[in-house]
Amino acid sequence: MRFIIFFFLFSQIIFSQKVISGKVLSKETSAALPSVFVRDTKTENWAITDKDGNFSITLPYFQDIELNFSILGKKEINQTLKNDQNSITVYLEDNTLFLKEVVVTAEKKRQYSELTLGTNAINNVQAFSLDDVLQQLPGQTTEDFNLNQFKNIVFRTASDLSSSKYSKAFGTSFVINDIPLSNNENMQALNPNSTGPYGYHRPNSFAESNQNVFTNANYGVDLREIPTNTIEEIKVIQGIPSAKYGDLTSGLVLITTKVGYSPYRVSASIRDATTEFNLTKGVKFNANNSMNIGFNYLDSKTDPRNNLLSYQRVNANLSWQTKNNSSKVKNTLSTTFRTNLDDAKSDPDDISDAVVKNDKKGISISDNFMWKLDNLWVDGININSGFSYDKQFSRKEQWMNRSLSAATNSLEEGIHEAYILPSQYTSVSTVEGIPISSFVSIETTKAITNKAQWVHSLVFGMSGRTSSNKGAGRKSGVSGLQNFYTLDQGEDSKLGYRDYDFNRVKTESQISAYFEDRIYKKFEEDRILNIDFGLRYENQRGNISLQPRLNSSYSINKTFRFRGGFGLSSKAPSLNQLYTGERYIDRLVGNGIYVYPGAYQKAWIQTIITPGDNLNLKSSKSYKTEGGIDISLPFANINLTGYYNKLFDGFINQQLPVYKEVPKAVVNAVGSETPTYEIKGTEKFYYLTNSVANNNTSEDIGIESIINFKKIKALNLDISMNTSYVRSSDFSGSSIYVKSSNLLSPEKYGIYNSRPVKNENFTASFNFNYHIPKAGLVLSLRSEHILLKTSNSPTSNFPNGYLDTELVYHEIPEEERTDLQKYGHLIQDYDTTQYKLDKMLHNFHLRVSKDFLNGFSVSFYSTNFLNLKPYYYINGERYPSDIANFSFGTRLNYQF
Repeated sequence: MRFIIFFFLFSQIIFSQKVISGKVLSKETSAALPSVFVRDTKTENWAITDKDGNFSITLPYFQDIELNFSILGKKEINQTLKNDQNSITVYLEDNTLFLKEVVVTAEKKRQYSELTLGTNAINNVQAFSLDDVLQQLPGQTTEDFNLNQFKNIVFRTASDLSSSKYSKAFGTSFVINDIPLSNNENMQALNPNSTGPYGYHRPNSFAESNQNVFTNANYGVDLREIPTNTIEEIKVIQGIPSAKYGDLTSGLVLITTKVGYSPYRVSASIRDATTEFNLTKGVKFNANNSMNIGFNYLDSKTDPRNNLLSYQRVNANLSWQTKNNSSKVKNTLSTTFRTNLDDAKSDPDDISDAVVKNDKKGISISDNFMWKLDNLWVDGININSGFSYDKQFSRKEQWMNRSLSAATNSLEEGIHEAYILPSQYTSVSTVEGIPISSFVSIETTKAITNKAQWVHSLVFGMSGRTSSNKGAGRKSGVSGLQNFYTLDQGEDSKLGYRDYDFNRVKTESQISAYFEDRIYKKFEEDRILNIDFGLRYENQRGNISLQPRLNSSYSINKTFRFRGGFGLSSKAPSLNQLYTGERYIDRLVGNGIYVYPGAYQKAWIQTIITPGDNLNLKSSKSYKTEGGIDISLPFANINLTGYYNKLFDGFINQQLPVYKEVPKAVVNAVGSETPTYEIKGTEKFYYLTNSVANNNTSEDIGIESIINFKKIKALNLDISMNTSYVRSSDFSGSSIYVKSSNLLSPEKYGIYNSRPVKNENFTASFNFNYHIPKAGLVLSLRSEHILLKTSNSPTSNFPNGYLDTELVYHEIPEEERTDLQKYGHLIQDYDTTQYKLDKMLHNFHLRVSKDFLNGFSVSFYSTNFLNLKPYYYINGERYPSDIANFSFGTRLNYQF
C-alpha cells in the first residue's frame, strides 16, 4: 500500500509537464537549420531539430523557461519563453566578426564562478596551443612565447618555483567531450622519485642544457599537445567542480570540440620561428549523419637562425556524429592521431651539450552516447567511453669528459668487479614507455517539479578508469649517465637507478559513483535560488573517500546575486610516483681505481640496494570554499569572488636515513701484480634514500574580480577588466636530514624542519575591444599589470633533533637548539630567501582581426608591442623581469 501511495504521489509530480515546440532558421537565409542542439538550461533536457528545423522538448515546469540553441558555425544563444508561450521561432547568425556583439574575452555565463571562452575569445589570441588561450584568465600572465618546454597550468595560487605549484598542476583536470585526459600513466623520467620543480640543472632530467625540460611525468597535462583548431568552447571551473568530475584537486577545464557540418577552413600562422597549418571540414552525409575532419601541423624553433632545438606537432582527428530519425538518440564517435617531438640537436660550438629527443605518438578513441527516453523514471541516459594508447621514447646523449671513473650494472647486493670508464665517452640513457588509459561512465538524468514549483534535476552516475604502462622502461649501458651518478663520491651518497622494465608496473584503477541534485526555485519576480548539491564516492587504488560538493546562488533582485560553495576532491598518484624500482648506491672498494700502466686498471664496487616503489602512497586531497557577489548595474556587470583552498596529503620527495652492516673489504695491491681484495669484518654504512610521500600541504586565500562595462555604442568600444590577489603558504611535513660535520660525534644526522614558503601575487588586466560589425573588424588591446609579487622562505638552521649511531631519534630541547658549543656541528648556515617586487610591471598586447565577405580573414598579433624591458631588484642586484618579451605574428584564414 505504501508503495502504491508513493508511486501515485511521485507520478503526480513528474507528469506536471509542458511541451515546447519550435523551429530554428538561419538569420542570413531564413533556411531551416537541422541538427541544432536545443538544451533546457535548468534541467539539461534536450532535443535536436529535424531536417526541417523543427523540434519538440518536454519540460517538468512551466515558468521561466530558457532554452539554449547551438550548432557549429552559428552564434550560440539563449532564448527565454514567457509563461503562456508554448512555441518559438529562433534565428541563428553566422559566428563571424560581422555580428553586432562579439565576445573576445572570458565571460561568466552561468550562475556560479565558472568562466567560458567561446570561439571568438579563443581566436582573439593567436593561439598555437591551449596554453596561449588560458593565459587570458584572471591571475594568469602572458609568458614568453616558447614551445620548447612542456606547458602546464594551475589556478588561484601564488606558488612559484616550489613543489606545491607542480603538485597543484598535477591536480588540474582537462576533459574533452566528457572524456578526461590523463597523465597518470606517463613514466618518462630518469629519476622517478623527483616530485617537485621541473628539475632544472639536474643531470637526470631529459632537457637541453638542463633548462628546457620536455618530459612532464608528475606535472600534469602538457598543454602544447592540445591545438585549438577544433575547439568550439572552453569552460574553466577554478572553484568547486560538479560531483560528476573526479581525479582532480586544483581546477577543471572542460573542452567542447567542433562537431557538425562546416565549410572548408584553411589557416596558416607564423610567429617568431614558429609556423602552424590547420585544415578543418565538416561533411553532412544526410539529415542524421555528419563528419568532421581536422588536421594540425606545427613546427617551432627557439631560434630562427638554426634548428638546434625544435618542437613538432602533428594532430589529426575525425568525429562522426549520428542520430536516429526521432532525434531521441545521438552518438558521437571521435578518433585522434597525434605525434609530438622535442628534438635538441648537437651544438657544433659546444660538444658537451646534451642531445635529447623526446618522441610521443599515440591514438585516442572516444564515444559519447546520449539517449532521451520517454520513461516515467528516467529522462535520459548518457554513456561516455574513451581509450588512449601512446608510444613514448626519450633519449639523452651527452659527451662526458671526466676523470677516470668506474661503474657497474649489477642488480645484486655485494662486491662486484667494476667496468673502468674512459675519461671521455658518450653517455646514452633512454626511457621507452607505452602509457595506456581507459575511461567509461554511465549516468541517468531525471527532472521533476513539485507543487511548490521547486525544480529538481537529478543525476546519478558511475565511472571507472584504468592506468597502465607496458613500455620497455629505463635503459642505459654500462657507461650510461644513470650509473655514473649512482657512484658514491664520499661526501654525499649518490642514489641511483638501474634499468627498469615498465611491464613490472601493475594496472591501477579508479571506481567512482556520484549523485547530484540541481535545484531551481523562483520565489517571486527576480528572487531566484539555484543549488547544485552533489556527493561523490571515490575509490582510488583502495583509497576510499566521500566528497560532498555544493554550489549555490541567490538573486534578491535584478541587481544583486550572492554565491557560495564548498567541496572536497582527490587526485590519485601517478604510476611514476608509485613504481620507481629499487634504489642503488655504488661504493668504490679500497682507495678507488687501481692503475699500473701497461699492466692493469682494476676496481671493485660495493652495491647497496634499498627496496623501491611507493605503494603506500595515498591520494592527495583538496578542500575548496568560495563566496561571491554579482552586481548588475546600468553601466557594468561586476563579479567578486573570495576563496580559500587547502591542498593536503600532497606529493613531495621525502629523504629517509638508512644504515646497513656491510662487508669491509681491504684491497691488496703490490707492484704490477693484479690487485685482490679480502673481507675483514663489517662496518656501518650510513646513507639517505628517498621516496615520494604525502607530506605536502598548501593554502591559498584570495579574491578576484571581473568587470564587464556596457558597450560604448558611440565608440563601438567594449571595456573589461579583471584583478586577482592571492596569498599562498606552502608547507612540507618532510624532515631534512644533514650529516654531522663531526664524524666522531654521537649525533650522525641533524634533523631540520622543511622551510615553509609564502608568496603573494596581485595582478590586474584590462581589455579594450574596438569592434566595427559592418566592416568585420576588431582591434583588441590587452594590458597586464603585476602590482605585487613577494616571496619569503625562512631558514631552518637549528635542528629540532638528531639521529644517533643506531639512527634512533632524539629530540633537542628548544632552549638548547641554538647552543653552538653543544650542537655547533649540526647548526647550518642558510640565508632566508626573500623576494619583493620593487616596482610594478606592465605589459601591453595588441591584436587586429579582419573578416572579409569572400571568406578570407586575417589577424595580426603582438605581445609587449611597446617593447618594455622592466627590471626588478633582489638585495640590490638588478634582474630583468619575467614578463613576455616583444613578439609578433600573423594568421591567415580562408573559408570556402
